[in-house]
Amino acid sequence: MKENKYQAQSSKQLVHLTIKNLKSMIRERSQLIWIFGYPLLFILLFTVAYGIEVFKIMGAGVIITGPTVIISQLAGHFAEEKELGTLQRLTTTPVSRNIILLSGLLSELVVGAIQIVILLVVTLLITLNFPTDIITILLLFIIPLLVTFTSLGFGLLLASFVKSASSAGGLAWFVILPLQFLGGTLISEPVIEFLPTSLAVRAMRSLIAGNYNFEILGLQIFFIALWGIGVIILGILLFQRKTAIL
Repeated sequence: MKENKYQAQSSKQLVHLTIKNLKSMIRERSQLIWIFGYPLLFILLFTVAYGIEVFKIMGAGVIITGPTVIISQLAGHFAEEKELGTLQRLTTTPVSRNIILLSGLLSELVVGAIQIVILLVVTLLITLNFPTDIITILLLFIIPLLVTFTSLGFGLLLASFVKSASSAGGLAWFVILPLQFLGGTLISEPVIEFLPTSLAVRAMRSLIAGNYNFEILGLQIFFIALWGIGVIILGILLFQRKTAIL
């Protein structure tokens, strides 16, 4: 009985802090413009510069550029919380330390999911290539969401080392750009095959083209998820060690 009560209380705290974080993001208009505006502007400029036919080939990779930007957002969020001492103050409240961290990750994941939906809709409207079966639609959403999940892990890793939000924003690009360029989001073929972005780009291109193999696609999704779980666990462990928050 006590265990059920504790779980219910923890769930309420998680939802409350997640909503609080989301409201904070909404108040920061510049953050919303950055998260949603950057990838949308990138898509539009790419289409204008290279044409719709080229975008039909490269569009899948361009979609994956969006979730990688979350690295900067999450690293900046936790760096700012550390800088302001918010995390230390929260740990003196009845809220579990795990809940504090999970709420930050969950709020960013929600924003990432909204971003993916917008990017997919814009891409499909530009290419006029609409999937007809529900499985393809779900996979087109799930794969970028897994990249977002992985990006949260990279963001948490970065937040473990930086001391201010400004330094987090700048250093994040040392992670974002290699993931984008080496992962083949902006070129026809990935430079390094086993990056999460490389796997995601190949999977997305096969889905949009309609010539995917379920076995290969399943392996690609599995390894992207493995990347995400790995960097999230490593990020939590390092964040625990560097900040003593967990």
